[in-house]
Amino acid sequence: MRITLTKPHGFSLSAASSFYESFVPGSGMAAANVAGALTLAFRLDRSFDAVAVSLEERESTIVLEVAGTNDVAAVQNQVTRILGLDVDGESWRAVGVRDPVVGRVQAEFPGFFTAAKSSPYDAAAWAMIVTRLPMQAAAKIKLQIAREHGDAVTIGGRVHHIFPSPSALLRVEKVAGLADEKVARLHEIARAALDGHLDAERLRAMGPAAALATLQRLRGVGPWTASHIFYRGAAPIDELPTIEPRVLAGWGHAAGVVAPTEEAFVAASEAWRPFRMWVAILFARHLGRSGGWNNPGLAKARAKAIRASAASP
Repeated sequence: MRITLTKPHGFSLSAASSFYESFVPGSGMAAANVAGALTLAFRLDRSFDAVAVSLEERESTIVLEVAGTNDVAAVQNQVTRILGLDVDGESWRAVGVRDPVVGRVQAEFPGFFTAAKSSPYDAAAWAMIVTRLPMQAAAKIKLQIAREHGDAVTIGGRVHHIFPSPSALLRVEKVAGLADEKVARLHEIARAALDGHLDAERLRAMGPAAALATLQRLRGVGPWTASHIFYRGAAPIDELPTIEPRVLAGWGHAAGVVAPTEEAFVAASEAWRPFRMWVAILFARHLGRSGGWNNPGLAKARAKAIRASAASP
C-alpha cells in the first residue's frame, strides 16, 4: 500500500531520521533507519496491527510504503502524529522569530519538527521494562520479547520484529531478565490498552492533568512514567513537560541561564505556544549536542525522578 502526504513547509525527513538514530535500537522508539531511509515499525492505534512504513521525501510530498495493513486512515493519522506532519510549518518557524533562543535551537536542528514514540502503549511498555535497567539491557529484553511473542513484518527486504499486541502480551508469563513484578506491570499496561485507556487521542483530549492522573492509577506508573507515556507516547503538541530535568537544563544552557528554575521555564514557554512540547524536545536535543546530557547531577536527578515514579503494586 502506498500513501502520499503533503510535506509541511520546512520539514526534513532526514532531520527526523537523525533523531531516531541517536537511540538504542528497540528502546521503544518507533523507528529504524534502513539504507538512508526512515522506516517506522510499530503497532497501529486501536487495532494493534503490526505494521512497517518506509518513508521517502520528495519535493513537496512524503511517500509512505506500508506493509502489514490496508487501513490507510490509521497509518496516515499515526505517522502524522509521530512526525508532526499536520501543522503549518510557517507557524512553527514563527516561534523562533518570537523567541530568539528557540530560533537558535531551531537553526541547530534545521528541518526538525518532532519525533515521538509510536503510541502510549509502546511508551508504557518501554517504561515498564527500562526502570532500574541500563538502556542497552532493557532494549535487548524488549527486542527479545518482540522476537518471541510479537509479529514479523517485512518491508524493503528487511524483517522487523514488532513488540506483541496487548492480547499477546497478556499470554507472556515469564521474560528472561525481567522480575515477575515487571511482567505483572506489563500485563497491567496490556489490559489498559485493550480497555482504551492508552488511546493517544483520548489522552490528548483529556489534557495533561487528567491524563497524568488517570495513567498513575495503573500498576507501576508514577509521575515520571505517566509523563513519559503522555508527552512522548500521546505526543501532544502544545503541552509542557516539567518533570524531566534535562529539558529544564537544556533551556537554561540555550538561554544562558546559569541556574534555571521551573518558574522561569514556564514563564518563557508562553512565547512558544502552540508548540511548547516541540520546543521542549529541541532543548533536550540541544543539551545532548552540547555535551550536558550526561552531567552527573542531571543523571542523578533523572534517576531519582524515575525511582520515585515507580509506584508500588
